[in-house]
Amino acid sequence: MRSITLVLLLVLFLQAAETSFTKEISLKKDQYQQIVVKEEADIRVLNFRWTLYAGDGLVMHLNYNGMPHQFILFKNYKKDTYKVRLLPKISAYRREPYLYLIFKKYDFENKKAIFEIFVDDPEKRALIEVKESK
Repeated sequence: MRSITLVLLLVLFLQAAETSFTKEISLKKDQYQQIVVKEEADIRVLNFRWTLYAGDGLVMHLNYNGMPHQFILFKNYKKDTYKVRLLPKISAYRREPYLYLIFKKYDFENKKAIFEIFVDDPEKRALIEVKESK
């Protein structure tokens, strides 16, 4: 019974690894990062930047598909990540794709914030393109 459980956990882990996308980026203050999300003929654009780093908090501005968001990311556990639903849910039995913007650290020497972009897309609905930062 224990070996069956381990095999099932391994299979679930491998499936999760196949359906995700991860990229690390670094941005200076007010430098924009653009991510294009495509699903068939539908194209959505996600832009984000940071404007202030103070007290271990990073003030963020994010715009996805015309919807503006403003939030603060901290290096603390559970306060370092912002979750964005990329595409609408199409069924109660299927999961929608999410993008997680994770604040990894602040580089004091270069005055850059380091982020990890993680996309969880188990249905493989979205084609993700990370553009060069402006």
